[in-house]
Amino acid sequence: MKKCLLGNDGLDERQLLLRGNVYKHSLIVLMALLLTDGFLKGEGIVWAEGMWGNILILWAGMGLGMVEFILRDILPRSPRQNSLYITLGICGLILLVMGSIHIFAEHEPLTEGGALNTLGAGLIQAAVMISVCLLFIGRRLWNICHRDEE
Repeated sequence: MKKCLLGNDGLDERQLLLRGNVYKHSLIVLMALLLTDGFLKGEGIVWAEGMWGNILILWAGMGLGMVEFILRDILPRSPRQNSLYITLGICGLILLVMGSIHIFAEHEPLTEGGALNTLGAGLIQAAVMISVCLLFIGRRLWNICHRDEE
């Protein structure tokens, strides 16, 4: 029955347990950040304008989960999932280039009234995307270099 529900993806119990722990850690961080954001907004402190606070909180949780997946060397469910990390890096580079053009050509600030604006939040989002991609590439290269030693 378990094989019918999960499919034949070759994951052992250790991989499934590590996967569950990563999701649990991401959920705890998301809940803590949302609670903190709620308390700050209740006190009148706005650290990011509009919806960008929630989007950055979501990226913090997802980024933590992806980094933990990479560092713990948890196998992806399919080989196509490796392209997710590369796509994130490409999207992050596009966001970084667009943000840099706005900063240098139009001299737009990253904050307005003490809170991150759309440009500042976009650059933070780009940094998370690029760092996850670079960590993935570095981990893959490290695994290839150390595979010969085993």
